[in-house]
Amino acid sequence: MAQEQQSELASNHDAAQSKRVLIVDDSRAQRLIFARHLKQWGYDIHEAASGQDALALCRTVEFDLILSDWIMPGMDGLELCKALRALPQENYSYFILLTSKNEKDAVARGLNVGADDFLSKPVAPSELRARITAGERLLAKEREVRKARAQLEAAVEALDDGFIYYDAEDRLVLANSRYRELYALSGPALVEGARHEDILRYGIARGQYPAAIGREEEWLRERLSAHRAQGRTRQQLADGRMLQIVERETADCGRVSLRVDVTALHAAREKAREAEARAVQHNEELRAALEELQKLYDAVDRDLLEARRLQQSLIRKRRHDFDGTQLSLLLQSSGHVGGDMVGAFTINETRIGVYSIDVSGHGVAAAMLGARIAGLFSSGDTSQNIALSLDPQTGDSVPLPPHVVAGRINDLMLDEFETETYLTIAYADCNLASGKVRIVQAGHPHPTLQRADGRIEFLGQGGLPIGLIPHAQYTTFETELEPGDRLFLYTDGITECENPKGVEYGEGGLTKALEKHVNAQGAQFLDALKWELTEWAGKEDFDDDVSGVLLEYKHAPKADIAARDEHPAAGLPSRA
Repeated sequence: MAQEQQSELASNHDAAQSKRVLIVDDSRAQRLIFARHLKQWGYDIHEAASGQDALALCRTVEFDLILSDWIMPGMDGLELCKALRALPQENYSYFILLTSKNEKDAVARGLNVGADDFLSKPVAPSELRARITAGERLLAKEREVRKARAQLEAAVEALDDGFIYYDAEDRLVLANSRYRELYALSGPALVEGARHEDILRYGIARGQYPAAIGREEEWLRERLSAHRAQGRTRQQLADGRMLQIVERETADCGRVSLRVDVTALHAAREKAREAEARAVQHNEELRAALEELQKLYDAVDRDLLEARRLQQSLIRKRRHDFDGTQLSLLLQSSGHVGGDMVGAFTINETRIGVYSIDVSGHGVAAAMLGARIAGLFSSGDTSQNIALSLDPQTGDSVPLPPHVVAGRINDLMLDEFETETYLTIAYADCNLASGKVRIVQAGHPHPTLQRADGRIEFLGQGGLPIGLIPHAQYTTFETELEPGDRLFLYTDGITECENPKGVEYGEGGLTKALEKHVNAQGAQFLDALKWELTEWAGKEDFDDDVSGVLLEYKHAPKADIAARDEHPAAGLPSRA
């Protein structure tokens, strides 16, 4: 183990050499202990004996990592962290508090002022290294974000036209120099995070928009309406320049806008027919470009509709019958396509596997990953189905424990799938002869069991999502179905469905729906549940995918249970 640790330290040495660490502790002995370990790991060490000295250093030097004791005379670690976060720094510093405090309110206070992590004294070197490694990952992501932001800024700065981008809340994200030049009177208001309406009001107050004089509020309403309409408008500025405004909505409901200076064209149109012709030609070119863009948008829309049909076709049958036991499937995407998938497959004549998958995010990427994961359950062949294994003695396919299945998918996600996306899953191995069900819950909503007498149980303890943590551990738990019971596996699009006031449907809403529609079966119950969600949300289009698997159990004949559990079935398609 010591050799492995030394190897890991050596492999990380080059990457860590340029990283600066500040150790803050009024105890020189403590500083020496930490410095010895950090120097071995290749860090550039700086020390401070007090919070005041550390803050003075931070004003001139940017540190990647700061280790600070909490309890110090004068400025303590909490005050140092708060003061550090108030400094105008370009790079982010990962701040770890060293403390003997472990009360929840103390930890909460540290997080509230900007601390990233805590270490309880005395600190084990292995734990210190692990926490620092976690901080390095966060800092690496922060650098990637800053690099991407710099590339975006460089790209929009290269434009000849004014460019501005607002987020979904209509707050300023980015404006290039050309835009700031065009709207110089509004310059002080063009700060990141400023509301679009506030920027307009600032410009109105300083005469930026001649058309607004004397009708300020009316003009403001018209401009905001045009902004939301994503159309093309013209605007005259205080210096007489005429701008062509082209606005479009982004996929995340933000707004991007180009300001094209058409002053020369506008003036030429008023002076001569030739100049007017050139202006018309220019406008036609713009119109043609926008029409081409619209054609591209239409083509994308058609492709997404086709992708939706293909995704729905993956569930060839929505209802299956097993000697009276009914299996019904629900899949409704919030957009064209979504990241949810549900289905079932045959294990043997008396056992089936049932799954509910929810990939993070929406759109084509999530749908593709969802379909790919569902494809892992697509066959009764052990070489193609991740939930099955080959019995070396009999040569038969045998089911793996559900927690092993979850672990295999987690390893596959992290080792072979090139994606930053994660997913949650509930997978159940159902013995239709005995009623015994083995389930794994990996970050998914709690499977719901409604007994024949109407009682409702929420099963499982939660578990970790899949695709986040290498070698994550999962747990199989069991339940037993009686005739008349029904088991429901579903995604969080149901429980997290919000009403217009932002209140989630929750397990309470699902409980009421199960109780209210206790006599509704199969697709009838699933349709009733969708109606309840529509009533709750106040709209037909949900904000998240809604899906689920409903198993309504009827005990199979007992006479040949043992024989039926030994041989593969032919009744259920390899994938539902």
